[in-house]
Amino acid sequence: MDKDISEKNKFKFHMPDTAAFFMIMILITAALTFLIPSGTFDRVLDEATNRTIVIDGTFKWIDAAPVTFQQIMSSLFRGIIDGADIVAFIFIVGGSFGIIGATGAFESGLDTLIRKFNGKEGIMIAGIMIAIAICGGTFGMGEEALPFVAILVAAARKMKMGRITGVAIVVIGIYSGYTAGPLNPFNTGIGQGIAELPIFSGIGMRILLMVGSVSIGVHHVVSYGKKIKAGKMNYLTLNDGDLDFEEIQMVKPLNQSQKIVLGILLISILTMIFCVLKFGWYFEEISVLFITMGLACGIYYFKSLDETGKAFVKGACDMTTAVIYFAFARAILIVMQDGQIMDTIVYAMSIPLKNVDGVFAAWGIFISQGIVNFFIPSSSGQAAAVMPILTPLSDLIGVSRQTAILAYQCGDGFWNMITPTQMVVLAACGLGGIKFTDWFKYSWRLVVKWCIWTFIVLAIAVLTGYGPF
Repeated sequence: MDKDISEKNKFKFHMPDTAAFFMIMILITAALTFLIPSGTFDRVLDEATNRTIVIDGTFKWIDAAPVTFQQIMSSLFRGIIDGADIVAFIFIVGGSFGIIGATGAFESGLDTLIRKFNGKEGIMIAGIMIAIAICGGTFGMGEEALPFVAILVAAARKMKMGRITGVAIVVIGIYSGYTAGPLNPFNTGIGQGIAELPIFSGIGMRILLMVGSVSIGVHHVVSYGKKIKAGKMNYLTLNDGDLDFEEIQMVKPLNQSQKIVLGILLISILTMIFCVLKFGWYFEEISVLFITMGLACGIYYFKSLDETGKAFVKGACDMTTAVIYFAFARAILIVMQDGQIMDTIVYAMSIPLKNVDGVFAAWGIFISQGIVNFFIPSSSGQAAAVMPILTPLSDLIGVSRQTAILAYQCGDGFWNMITPTQMVVLAACGLGGIKFTDWFKYSWRLVVKWCIWTFIVLAIAVLTGYGPF
């Protein structure tokens, strides 16, 4: 009997490790460069937006450019170089929060917070996610939210809801707001600019989309968190094996020094939010803020530069996995660029849409953008590549340009949850110590729910003549 079970287990499918998964994806992408013809669009610099955009009707075939063995093997190296700013950001964030973590302020502060919300964890999670969603939907907060991962993963573990709940609060919170983007300059703003629509027009439908997506996201996170806490989702808590809940209950109350540390942390986060909104801060400026925060907290609390430095190095070392996964994702995109197949894929996605109209056309745009999102996971990059095609296409198939942009936004954002080339998701998983394969198991049902909601909203948009044109 045992032998039969052993024989069956030999043939049981197991999801590969995250690193192995990315290696397989790189090889598959490399193989596609031999199968998919190379093609390109002409592009021009749009002086109004200072972005390079695709010129519709200019697609042409070019000589095949299948990748070489050297290009495949160097793609990981080039992935790190190409994303050097994000790599540096991840290490600095990890090191800075490593210093704060070493003070014990997180543990004591979270213990106090969780005790106050005992039995009301859902309210706390909903409040945080709504705040993050508003930031994503207004000024397009994405990578800037990564510093919150360490804080919320610690909070989720304290609530016995697993690391993955902490990651989900940030990631799902971001994209439930970012995707709908009532005032998001990166997807709504750029898309409407290319489509020659009044910037941020049609905000009512996007607010409706956002309210529904946030509600669905909060329900998903809270319900799964409760299942994990009840021990019903064991496969999602595999990365919490190092957590001793009994030990956490013995955490000492906040002392005065730890309160000062948390005060510095709060001031730093508020400063970041204000300066991102007011001055457009990005990776370099945020990194300066957080490394200053970390050093200030460490020197104040430990009274020792040696202890502060050790804590920073340990925190940065913990981010190595996140950096490697990020580099693998970037390597996939580099292989596609080397093989000159990215424009071919975008062009192929546009052809079937010319044969449908109305609600089905809007749904088709949404689905096609979800596929394109794998190859172009950047909102602004995807807008620059596809909106010049979707704009005249929407005019031909009887879908308003405003609806086409809404469909593009949903395909660009909601599918990010399960897209292995999406940098923010991968970085958040790395920062939270979560395997992408576990994240996929956790989030695919949410994507289905969001897709159903998107179909409903797009149908309303088409049937009501969502405009202005």
